Amino acid sequence: MTSHPFNRRRTAGRKRAVADDSRLQEGVLVLWNDDKGFGFVRPSMGGDDYFVHISVIEEGTSRRPQVGDTIFYNVATDVPGRRRLSYAAIKGADVTEKKPTEGILTTPRSPFLWTLIGVPILLSCYLVWRTHNPIPLFSYVFLSVLAILLYGLDKQHAITGQWRIPEIYMHIVELMGGWPGVLLAQNDFRHKIRKSRYRRILWGIIAFHGLAWAAFLVFDFLKAA
Repeated sequence: MTSHPFNRRRTAGRKRAVADDSRLQEGVLVLWNDDKGFGFVRPSMGGDDYFVHISVIEEGTSRRPQVGDTIFYNVATDVPGRRRLSYAAIKGADVTEKKPTEGILTTPRSPFLWTLIGVPILLSCYLVWRTHNPIPLFSYVFLSVLAILLYGLDKQHAITGQWRIPEIYMHIVELMGGWPGVLLAQNDFRHKIRKSRYRRILWGIIAFHGLAWAAFLVFDFLKAA
């Protein structure tokens, strides 16, 4: 039987330990893939394991889950037939509570991020002015929006245990100009931020675009000289 939602009060600047709450079910984390941010919890009372995603772990938890952790949880009921958790807390882990007025975004967008995203857009506008070619500008804007939508969908599928979007599709979108949107989505959704291989390919694509723009600017300068 599904327990009632856990009452999580948020007070600025305070830390507390996750308490044993009788309204939550209890289990043990028997498998955890820290790179992909998911694992399985085995109920203490017996039964099949439940899928748990990092996004449902109590917000502000001081550390990542580890195999063997005691987990207090609620079972999701929005997708019948899928054994997954809607909320999970690690017993004994400290939790830093947020200010009620804290922003929606998980991580603020840094000036470096805005600069990195803005440079290709400005260069694309320059290209339109110089050559009347709108394709790069259209690609950066349209494919960035598409990349954000795909990221959001993929994270939702990761949470609900559904079919995931193949990474090769994401890399194709990034290569064609969608990488600014991917950077925004990674920052806002906190998705695919620990997959080192994925991030290496992404930054390789960004470097390739940078070299392509550098080559264009050098050629344009020499042509104008």
